[in-house]
Amino acid sequence: MLRQLKLVQSCPWAHNASALGQYRYPPPQCPAPLLPLPPPLCPLPPPMLPQMPPSLPLHALPQPPLSSALCCLRLPHPAAPHPSPPHREQLRGCCNASAKLVLTRDNTPLGSQIVYDGEPAKKYPVKEELLEMLPQVSPFQGAPYECCAVVGNGGILRNSSCGPEIDRAQFVISRGKEGSAFRGLSRWRRPFAEAVGTYGAPLLLIPAFSFAAYTAVSSQALYTLEDFGSPARAVFMNPEYLAGLDGHWRSRGLRVNRLSSGFMLVSAALELCQHLTLYGFWPFPTDPEGQPLSHHYYDNQPPKPGFHAMPDEFTRYLGMHLQGALRLHLGLFPVTAA
Repeated sequence: MLRQLKLVQSCPWAHNASALGQYRYPPPQCPAPLLPLPPPLCPLPPPMLPQMPPSLPLHALPQPPLSSALCCLRLPHPAAPHPSPPHREQLRGCCNASAKLVLTRDNTPLGSQIVYDGEPAKKYPVKEELLEMLPQVSPFQGAPYECCAVVGNGGILRNSSCGPEIDRAQFVISRGKEGSAFRGLSRWRRPFAEAVGTYGAPLLLIPAFSFAAYTAVSSQALYTLEDFGSPARAVFMNPEYLAGLDGHWRSRGLRVNRLSSGFMLVSAALELCQHLTLYGFWPFPTDPEGQPLSHHYYDNQPPKPGFHAMPDEFTRYLGMHLQGALRLHLGLFPVTAA
């Protein structure tokens, strides 16, 4: 019997749910650690690249250009996965995604106040009406999951042939564009419910309490799914978890205006997953071979200037790949004969 759970997480700057994921039980076989890849299209990697610490600033990456150095990253195997990566233990100590990633009745006492992580001066009182929307316990109590994939929306994902490999993961979190047309739900309730329904029974993970402007539309999303009998469920990201996550990475040198939603999801997946692969995370205008790329795989809309620090975040992904905490996939996925 196949049971599906999909995860949807909204972009922090948009009033909608716009990322998709999938959990399958019983789990399929994990993919091979790293399938053979074509011969290198660039020079051999610089000698010091494998020793690069995760805190190394982007400007300190080897030259000539970054794209040339990183071209070779997809050729060697990452370090052997650590049985208990330090990143996982550190994140559990500060944040505890399995229990605190979403608001539940267990972690949200009646009469308390929710502090918006993006607007700390604003608070939302916890009343019975809110508690009725929340699950009793976290939907991630089954963690850690064996094989996971986090799929970004970078232009490098277009025509990459990564789909079959992604589908083999036990748990998939994918940031997509599907919710971008629904800026509000006062008129387009049925189209929203139908669009979400095309993904089976997703779990919509929405940052309802990151900014005050998101709260009403997030509640509308939850009620819309209920009103139209959708198998999907909406849950709200816990701003206390997100604030703790921000503090964790700031204490390790990643000081940005706001972590991107992709980085938030990767951080959560580091806790929730034993083996993690990233796809579609590449914040540069050209691919590793120097060919131009769109910013997203579905459009070329640039991010809001100064809001996120995608290259700095990518440096962390790179460091964790080289440490064996995750696998960072870049470029085309090799197509093998049937």
